[in-house]
Amino acid sequence: MIPSVTVLTCVYNGLPYLKEAIDSTLNQTFTDFEYLIIDDCSPDINVVKLIESYDDPRIRFIKNKKNLGVSNTINKALKLIKTQYVVRIDQDDVNLPNRIAEQIGFLEKNPDLSIVCSWQHAINDKGDRLFDWKRSLENYGSFLGFVLVGLCPIWHPSIAFRTDTIIEAGGFNIEYTRAEDFEMTTRLALKRYGAAVVPRFHLLQRQHEDSQSREFNHKQSEVTKRVHNESLQYFYAHPEIEELAKFIRLEKNSNNKFNQSYLLRISLVLKELFVNIKNKQKMNDVEMKSLKKIVYRRSGYGIKYASLLSRLPTILFYPVFYILSPFQLKFFKHILSSIYHNFLKFRYLFK
Repeated sequence: MIPSVTVLTCVYNGLPYLKEAIDSTLNQTFTDFEYLIIDDCSPDINVVKLIESYDDPRIRFIKNKKNLGVSNTINKALKLIKTQYVVRIDQDDVNLPNRIAEQIGFLEKNPDLSIVCSWQHAINDKGDRLFDWKRSLENYGSFLGFVLVGLCPIWHPSIAFRTDTIIEAGGFNIEYTRAEDFEMTTRLALKRYGAAVVPRFHLLQRQHEDSQSREFNHKQSEVTKRVHNESLQYFYAHPEIEELAKFIRLEKNSNNKFNQSYLLRISLVLKELFVNIKNKQKMNDVEMKSLKKIVYRRSGYGIKYASLLSRLPTILFYPVFYILSPFQLKFFKHILSSIYHNFLKFRYLFK
């Protein structure tokens, strides 16, 4: 009888943490699952020896004949998986005992959801806890909102999903290597699939110097920006949409100039973007409220009140904007410079 769940681990080298990842999977309170492990042609022969040392009928071990990369290996797995649900565990992370039971239970109780993740404890290479990852998604508006600010709404190390959903959405796209997780999640959001964060700690997510995310950090950042730009352009192909994207990501604008006129221009682009999103995604008022809350929390409320700020004198504009948009630290030097120059003008007038 085919179980309802497949646990998937894609392996490339992976020592010395792989054993703990495998053990934490085999020791789950939920036991009726297939454990698919795919080795992506690891140069370290000890990796295969470790996996083959396990004598557990739930393990299905496959060795790639050549290195395919993460995206292609996951897509290969999706063709092999016959179960309704998939739980993904990376080679250097650790499942907490109730992860599978609680995540699958959450999906079964919420048929409108296609994918979930959970709260995570970050740990170092020794297993010491560093900090916690906690987030909530109120509704679809929150899910799409995080995409629109360039952040992945769900954490892929702790994901579980309906197999047919990811296949229908097209799997993972190799063109977005290093940010394939974000691109796939963005695609789900644009296609209006449902997502949630299970409010339980289900994973110890390892942070260490040898992780691929650290090694390819610059490449990941560039691909993530590409996905973010494309997600905004999906709703509004405006010439200044990239400037809006940079503003939301807290980056410098292209002409390196920020003033009332610039803020007003991109605020108008944002308002039109919101209108297009509501219409195209058929979003209700509650969803739009959640979406806007995410966007304004990230970019600051200065852009929301741009029409009022644009009427202020320069000496007041920058300080008020900065108060409303504290994350926009790039404007701090503009504020100081503007205040200083206006102070000099003030002294000159009263000499």
